[in-house]
Amino acid sequence: MGKCLSCCFHDQAVQQPLIAPFDASCTSSSIDPSSLGPSDFIIEKLLGKGTFGKVFLVCKKDTGAPYAMKVLKKTAIAKRNQRMHTATEREILGSLRSPFLVQLHFAFQTAEKLYMVMDYVPGGELFFHLKHSGRFTEPRTRFYAAEILVALETLHANGFIYRDLKPENILLDVEGHIKLSDFGLSKKGMEANFKAYTFCGTPEYLAPEILNGEGHDSAVDFWSLGALVYEMMTGFPPFYSKNRAEMFESILNRPPDLKSYFSPELSDLLLRLLEVNPKHRLASHKEVRRHPFFCDVDWTRLVHGEVKPLFCPRISGAKDTANFDRAFTDEKAADSPAESLASEAKAANQYQGFTYTEQL
Repeated sequence: MGKCLSCCFHDQAVQQPLIAPFDASCTSSSIDPSSLGPSDFIIEKLLGKGTFGKVFLVCKKDTGAPYAMKVLKKTAIAKRNQRMHTATEREILGSLRSPFLVQLHFAFQTAEKLYMVMDYVPGGELFFHLKHSGRFTEPRTRFYAAEILVALETLHANGFIYRDLKPENILLDVEGHIKLSDFGLSKKGMEANFKAYTFCGTPEYLAPEILNGEGHDSAVDFWSLGALVYEMMTGFPPFYSKNRAEMFESILNRPPDLKSYFSPELSDLLLRLLEVNPKHRLASHKEVRRHPFFCDVDWTRLVHGEVKPLFCPRISGAKDTANFDRAFTDEKAADSPAESLASEAKAANQYQGFTYTEQL
């Protein structure tokens, strides 16, 4: 199974280019956005890196508060025609409020780079903990799946498809609750009967309708939820193969291999989520909540973060990085030098509507 290189990047994702301007409708709720810049933060550790840049653990100089700072190179975004997806990620982070979504605190830019300063979630990636555990118990899987479902509900209710649900993009907070991160593949504007056609996502979790190119909607997130539940219970995605062509063939034509230790309720849930035909798939939040697999979940308490997690990450302090991959945290943490741009290029390279400062 391919390990994504970052808690916030989709380095393993495959995507067909999409040309679009930056969405100026990503409105700023700035107090004084021009006053913030990279020099206001101290870089402590590298947390991950991907196609477009890096994610650092940083501390704000005036308060000492820790954050995760995502740094994106404008040239890399432009080369891959990712301005629209960058705008969508910035909008989700700055506008949607949920205890199960990573929140944006500041956003600013230089001539060469974009900076998004977000919650630092010290429990690390769900992938990290799954790798160390091998697989989770059914109660622990149910807890994570329920909180993930609530996070997806927030996105879907606001017209977004997530499109990159996987263990690398799910973080655990200090208590063990999940927070969804990395919205770089999310799609905005999913009104009734509207279909998206971009070929995007991470290979192991791609829904059949994306592979077929027949158009897709929010039902793809329910397929990925099924794949994720299966992986939490077994340690591997349901159709995983090192041969990508074989894996795609299995996604399109083979039922999941249901293990003998799965409960009947779990097996039924997986069969209904991993249904090839999206019209027959269990793809309604209300229906998933009512499925027998979730019969013991107190949804009212869970939505408010009142259900105690079954696992609490070991965290020694606010800036602890022990739950992140040492391949990154042991690397020297430094923002790479910026490319030199001519003055006229700098003016043309500004992302209108990107800057943001949280309202306190």
